[in-house]
Amino acid sequence: MAERSVPDIAREAFRLLATRKLPPTPENYQTVYEEVAGQLPRPPFPSKALRQIFSVLPAQSAVQQRIALHFNQAINDQNWHGIQQAILAYAHMDDVLAAHQSMGTVPPAPAPQMLEVLPPELAEQLARVLEHILPMLSEDEDRRMHELTDQLVHFLRISPPALQDLLHMLQNYAYRLSFATEDQAQRRRAIQGLLRTMVTHTAELNQEDSTLQTLSTTLLQALEQPWTLPHLDQLQQQLQTLLLRQLDLHSRAGEAQAHIKDLLGESLQRLAALSHSNTVQTRQIEECAGQLEQAQGLADMAPVLEQLVAATRSIATENKIAHAALQDLQERSTQEQQSIEALQKALDTAEELARHDPLTRALNAKGLEEGLDREMARATRYRTPLSLASMTLEGMHALGLEHGPALVEQAQCHLAMVARSVLRPQDLLARDQANHFFVVLSGAHADDALQALIRLQQELERRPLLSEDEKISLRISAGVVQAWPSEPRLDLMNRADQSLQHAQMTGSGGRLARG
Repeated sequence: MAERSVPDIAREAFRLLATRKLPPTPENYQTVYEEVAGQLPRPPFPSKALRQIFSVLPAQSAVQQRIALHFNQAINDQNWHGIQQAILAYAHMDDVLAAHQSMGTVPPAPAPQMLEVLPPELAEQLARVLEHILPMLSEDEDRRMHELTDQLVHFLRISPPALQDLLHMLQNYAYRLSFATEDQAQRRRAIQGLLRTMVTHTAELNQEDSTLQTLSTTLLQALEQPWTLPHLDQLQQQLQTLLLRQLDLHSRAGEAQAHIKDLLGESLQRLAALSHSNTVQTRQIEECAGQLEQAQGLADMAPVLEQLVAATRSIATENKIAHAALQDLQERSTQEQQSIEALQKALDTAEELARHDPLTRALNAKGLEEGLDREMARATRYRTPLSLASMTLEGMHALGLEHGPALVEQAQCHLAMVARSVLRPQDLLARDQANHFFVVLSGAHADDALQALIRLQQELERRPLLSEDEKISLRISAGVVQAWPSEPRLDLMNRADQSLQHAQMTGSGGRLARG
């Protein structure tokens, strides 16, 4: 049988395609052509197997990534020659790198593939960031921002969010957010100006009070600093102290004004009485002068002279009495001024003692209550740890019996001094009872707080209490607990006291325990 020509085979292949009603695709034409020509059918292209090989190819470096992309493109094109070139490139990759290094160049990195949708993990994280922005915005004045944020968060949680639509929404959101941010900045500046005006006017109204002037200056300086949350807590305390001081001064000024009003009223009464008396006596003197003009002799002048002398003596007596009364009023005014100054000094001392222990200069019970509430609120806000230590000096009863109560007070002052040198500046030391202390350690876990107390005990051993020629070693017992989320202050203090009792039950001498 003669071998058929290629055109004949092609015509027959097209006829069979039409007879079998097959679509004229390259794959169908190739199959029918090989059948007519009597050739064996080509095996199918192993795309699945080659993609498995592609999935395990190394792609750490830029060169490897570029070769892997060529390999993947050859699979898509069913190009055996391209696959062969990619395999050869992997085989000679070291030579390629060496050639680039010798030329001082870096192999070009493959072009990044553009994503059409946002990965779910990234979309969720972006949604959470937007949700955290909402509490920073005022719901009444930034209602549109809340609506846009809710829409954007809802869109991000649609799986998967389209990048083109997301880009458009983010552009609108960023534009609106810029206005909201500027509004927040203007509000802050307005509040800052309002506070500055109030503090300035308060200082001008009470220029004679040095303590209030100092408080005003400190508060004005603090207003210019960045408004962090700890700084705002400090501003609140300083402003509260300033307002309480002004209220007290206003109250004392009202009392002083009432006293001065009474003194002025009494002075006016005395002056009015003196004026009335002088008027009567002046009239008498004028009458005596008229009688003297009409007198004919000494007999007529004698009784007139007696009346004149009596009127003159009365005037002198009234003037003397008035002078004494005015001098008494002056002395009483001076005493009132001295009393006001003494009250002002007493107020300064009372303000200092209101939150501090007069013996050790540590916080007292009220100062501990305010400080612990403030630190617990801050720990809850920032989700940071907070530890509380209940602490006492051991052996104070025996020390008092042997050396007297004065040495016990010296020991407590020595403990407070050493503790302030060991603890951090932000830690709070408080003495709420005779021989009982609390230590508030913000941002510290219980184990870290326990290590701080161990350092305190070591420092007490290194620096004993000096009493005349004797060195007295002091030891502490303490219990440390870590605050629980949303735990009441009294519950935290009770747990610290229970931990201290547990430490004292373990044996004699100073003991430390972690609750």
